Parts: sequence; C-alpha cells; structure tokens
Amino acid sequence: MHYIIISDIYGLTSHLNEFCTDLNSACTIISPYSKTIQGIENEADYYNEFIKQCTHPGYTNKVLNCFNSLTEQSICIAFSAGASAAWRAQLLTTNAHLKKIIGFYPSKIRDDVALDAKIPCEFIFAQSEHHFNVVQVMSKLSSKSLVHCTKADYLHGFMNPKSENYNAQAYREYLHYLCSLK
Repeated sequence: MHYIIISDIYGLTSHLNEFCTDLNSACTIISPYSKTIQGIENEADYYNEFIKQCTHPGYTNKVLNCFNSLTEQSICIAFSAGASAAWRAQLLTTNAHLKKIIGFYPSKIRDDVALDAKIPCEFIFAQSEHHFNVVQVMSKLSSKSLVHCTKADYLHGFMNPKSENYNAQAYREYLHYLCSLK
C-alpha cells in the first residue's frame, strides 16, 4: 500500500522521514512548504509561517492536487492542519485511488463538521483541545456515514517530536496500529 503523509504546520522534518521509514512502505510526503526543512524553532513561529506561505485553503488545494494525481491505491495519514486539509480535499477529489484517510488531531475540522465523507475517514482526536470541545466535534462527525472517531489519551501533537506534547509511547502505539493496517 502507498501512503500519502500530510504534515502538520511543521512541514517536512527529519522525524517525518523517519516516520515513513518506520511505516516500511512507499510514502509521499506533502508539506505546506517547499520540500526543504524549515529552520524555525517554536510552534508560534511555525504557525505564522504556515499562514504566510500556505494558509488553510491553500493547503487544502495542495492536498487536493496530490489526491487528484494518485495513480495507485493509497491511504492518507495526516496530522493537525494536514488532517483538516485532507478532510476538505477528500470531498472534492474524484480519484478512486484514495482509499482511506487517517487523521490525527484535526483541530480545524471543527469548522467543517457539516461536510460529508466520500471515503472511509478515521480521526484520532487529542484528549482535549484549547479551542473547541473534542467530544462535541467527535459526536457530530461520528454521526456521518464512513466516519469513525476516537479520542486518544494524549495531547495535540503527540506524534511529533517537535511538539511540546510529543509522547514517545503514543508514537509507538499508533505506529504499531498503522502498521497493522497493511
């Protein structure tokens, strides 16, 4: 199986490359930036750079272009802003090669709960979020056909070593889960 990895606001990182190696499958990484690793040090600066270089609608278009160009069966694994962009883009693509989306802590999805799924979508929410009630958003999404939501015991960013909420145990747990899907 081919994986499309949609990054969070951190974009391409050495960790994301290691994540692809850990998946032990062919991966294509989509980043809101060019294919270079950003030299930014803190999360607030990353978010400002994301808004300056890409924006949420811009990221959705970039993800949609990727989905539209798929030539083999693919699963999308997406993180944070990337997961929200994948949610919006899956509704717009007509490419049957996209088989599933697995989105980790898709916080901006709160603005798009009225959308529907065209393909199976699994969202793994953080234990809590500062800007919205996770349980309410999960309830709205879970009522939709093809959507499954779970809440992790970890905070937003638990899969990313650049995040202050990174949790190595959670990373191993969810990596094991993702590898079991092959």
